[in-house]
Amino acid sequence: MLGRLAAACIVACIAAPASAEVVAVEVAEQRPWIQGRAFGAGEYELLSGTVRYEVDPTAASSRDIADIRLAPLNSRGKVEFQGPFLLLRPRDAARANGTTILEVANRGRDQSNGLLFQADAFALRKNETREVSRSTLFDLGYTFAWAGWQGDLKTEEFGLDVPSAPVTGPFRATALLGFGGASLDSGAFGEGAICALETGEAAAVLRIHRSLEDPGQVVPREAWRFARRQADGRVAEDRCAFLLSTPVDGPSLVTIVFTAGPSKVMGLGEAAVRDFASHLKHNDTASSLNSRPAYARRLIGYGYSQGARFLRDFLYRGFNADVRGRRVFDGVLDTASGGGRGSFNHRYALPSEAGNSVRSHLRAVDLYPFADMPTPDIGDRGPPQGLLDRALGDGVQPRIFHVLNSTEYWARAGSLLHTTTDGTQEVPEADGTRTYAFAGTAHSPQPSTLFLERRDRAPLPYNDNDDLALALPALLVGLDKWVAGRAEPPPSYRPRLGSTLVSPDKLNFPAIPSVVVPAGPPPRYQLDFGREYRSHGIITEPPQLGLRYPLLVPRVDRDGNELGSWRGLAQSVPLGTYTAWNPQDPALLTFGFLSGLRGAFIPFPATPASGRRSKDPRLSVAERYVGLEGYMAAVGRAIEDQVAAGFLLPQDREWARDSMRTYWDRVAGLRVHWPSRSD
Repeated sequence: MLGRLAAACIVACIAAPASAEVVAVEVAEQRPWIQGRAFGAGEYELLSGTVRYEVDPTAASSRDIADIRLAPLNSRGKVEFQGPFLLLRPRDAARANGTTILEVANRGRDQSNGLLFQADAFALRKNETREVSRSTLFDLGYTFAWAGWQGDLKTEEFGLDVPSAPVTGPFRATALLGFGGASLDSGAFGEGAICALETGEAAAVLRIHRSLEDPGQVVPREAWRFARRQADGRVAEDRCAFLLSTPVDGPSLVTIVFTAGPSKVMGLGEAAVRDFASHLKHNDTASSLNSRPAYARRLIGYGYSQGARFLRDFLYRGFNADVRGRRVFDGVLDTASGGGRGSFNHRYALPSEAGNSVRSHLRAVDLYPFADMPTPDIGDRGPPQGLLDRALGDGVQPRIFHVLNSTEYWARAGSLLHTTTDGTQEVPEADGTRTYAFAGTAHSPQPSTLFLERRDRAPLPYNDNDDLALALPALLVGLDKWVAGRAEPPPSYRPRLGSTLVSPDKLNFPAIPSVVVPAGPPPRYQLDFGREYRSHGIITEPPQLGLRYPLLVPRVDRDGNELGSWRGLAQSVPLGTYTAWNPQDPALLTFGFLSGLRGAFIPFPATPASGRRSKDPRLSVAERYVGLEGYMAAVGRAIEDQVAAGFLLPQDREWARDSMRTYWDRVAGLRVHWPSRSD
C-alpha cells in the first residue's frame, strides 16, 4: 500500500498515443481515506496529484477552444496545460458499483459535501476528512472524482494552469458604487481580475449607469484615472482599479471599456474535463486511475450552480465527444443551473461570473439556446437551436436530470429551460431527459434561519429548506440506474405553463404583514457580442441589448408556497412560507440584482391568536399539527411518500427524520426574534 509521498510523486504515464490528450498522471498521494472506516463497500482510498494534458490545436477536437491556435506550442507542436485531481474509490475494486461521479468543482470547491454526502473537514486540496455522517453513496460503492478546470484559479486553489494567447483587445470591467456603504468615487476589479494594459490609455471609456437598460453617461477621460487610494490616503496608479475626480451622487453602476493584454485560453478547462473523464473510462494512456475498469464502467457528470452551468456549456459546445468521438459522460446531473450557461470559453472569459441576478453585468452567461430541443430565439432570429444539438448530432447525448430549485426561476431564467423563448409554449423534453423542480428551495439555503448577527442581514429570515439536499442522492442513484438500463426514473415534475407557471403579476402571493414581494425576476435580454463572438469567441464591448425574454415563475398557494414543483419534506409538512427571494437593498433592483440566492423563510403564526394579532392570513402551526407529536407523525408519512416516489433513498429515512426534527426547534427559536410583535 502506498503511503503519503512527501517529496516525490509517481509518474503513472510516460508517453501517450498521439490521440490521447492526458499525457501524464502524477500521483502525489495514495492512502486510506478515513483510516479504519469501513463503509458498505469497504474501506475507501484517496488518490491526489497532477494531470498533465496536451492538445493538438489543429485537431477537430480542439476547434471549439477559443484562441487555441494562438497558444504557445511545445516541441511536439502541442498546447500544454496541467491541473490537480482528487479521487475517492473503494480500495477493493470488486466492491465498487461501476459508476464514477465526476463533479465539476465550483470555483475550486466541491459541492458534493452537504448535498450528496456529509463529511467532516472535506476539501479538494489538503483533504483531512475525519468522518462521514451521511455515507449512503459510499455504502453503495460509488467512486468520486474531481479535476481542476478553472483557468483563473491557482493550482493551490484547485484551478488549472493554462497558457495565454498573445493578444490585445477590448474588455469591460464593472463596479457598483454607493451600495451598502461602498465608496462613491472608486472601485477595484477584484483579485485575479483582467486589468488594463496601460494606466494611461487615452481611449478607455468609463460610463455611469443608473439602471440596467441605461446606456450610460460617458465621464470625460480627464475626470477619472486608473488608480487606487491607499490606506494612508495617497493615490497610486493601478491597472486594476479606478478613481473618479468627483463622486457619483447616488448608487450607480460603473463600466469601463479598456484594452487588455494577453488572454488565458480559458476554454482548455472544458478540454481538461473531457480528457480527464475519458481517461477514467478508457485505457488509451495507462495510469493508476484507469488500471481497473471496474471503477468507471459508467461516468456521471455532476455540477451544482457554476459546475452545472459548465456542464450545460460543455454539452452545447460538443465536448461530450472525446478525441476519438466516444461519449464522455453517460449521465449528467445538472443541478441549480437554471436556463443559463457561463463565461467559460471565449477571449477574456470570466468563469466566476454568474449573471446579472448576482451583480454580474451583461456577461456571456445566460445566452440562447436555453432549452435542450431546438426552439427559435425570441424575434425569430436565425434557425432554431437547442442545447443538445451537438451531442445529438455526434451520437453522444447522455441521460440528463435537470434539477431546479426555486431560485432558478427567480434569479437564473429557469423557465426558459422548458418554455419557448417568448414564454408562450412548452418545449418538449429530449428523449433521455428529466426535469425536477423543487418547491420552496433556495440556491444557497442557510443552516439557520437566524440572521441577527450577520453583516448581510436581509429583511426576512433566511430560507433553510434542505429538501433538495435530502433528495439529491436518490436522484443520483435513479440516474445511475437509468444509465445502466436497470430502471426508469420518476417522471419529470415541474410547473406547467398556464396553470402553475405564470407571469410574476399572477403570482397570487398572500398579504403577509411586513413582506414585500419583488415585481419579478431580474431581466434577461438578447445580447449581441459582435460578429466575431460566435465564430472566434471574441467579444465586442459593450454588448448591445436586444429583446427582453419573458421570465415565468411558479404560482403559489394560499400559504405562499409554490405549486407545480415537487414538494419535498419541508414543503409537504410546512412550518412556514419558503421563498426564493429576500431583497436586501431595493436600490439594487434597478440594476436587476435580485439578492435571492438565500431566499426567505416566513414562519406561520404559532397560534390562531398570534395570527390574528399580526393580521397574518395563514393558518397557524397549532391549527395544522397537534404539537410536536402530530408534526412528526406527518413527517413520518411524508418520508414514506418521498421514498415511494423515488425522491428519498430508504437508507436516508433516519437522516431525513432528524433533519425535519431540527426545523421544529429552529422555528420555535426564530419566533423569539422575528417578528418580535407577533408571538
